[in-house]
Amino acid sequence: MSNQVIGHVEIPTTNFDVSVEFYKQLFGWEFKPFGNGYYLFNTHKGMTIGLRKVEKIVNGDCTIFHINVDEIDLVLKKIVELKGKVQREKKVIPVFGYYALISDPDGNTLGLYQGNY
Repeated sequence: MSNQVIGHVEIPTTNFDVSVEFYKQLFGWEFKPFGNGYYLFNTHKGMTIGLRKVEKIVNGDCTIFHINVDEIDLVLKKIVELKGKVQREKKVIPVFGYYALISDPDGNTLGLYQGNY
């Protein structure tokens, strides 16, 4: 039986150097080489995030994970500076907070979530 917590997220990348720097600058994630064409960031809170080397990113309908952020507006400003894109501007989630969709330099879609707490 699952404890309903995501334990690992894997992000495909065509360029480790670009992705490692992008996620470091945007979220403070410190990826380390993990071997066999893989980089890993351990949150030390029960979740890891991996970067997997691929030749090409296949865009399309996919599962989107949302990253908790303190100030969504600041992250949306920073994303453009880091050569990412805002796919969907900040939207209200009644009662809960806000969300937005962004893409990294490879075109992977990620969500941002700012709660009302």
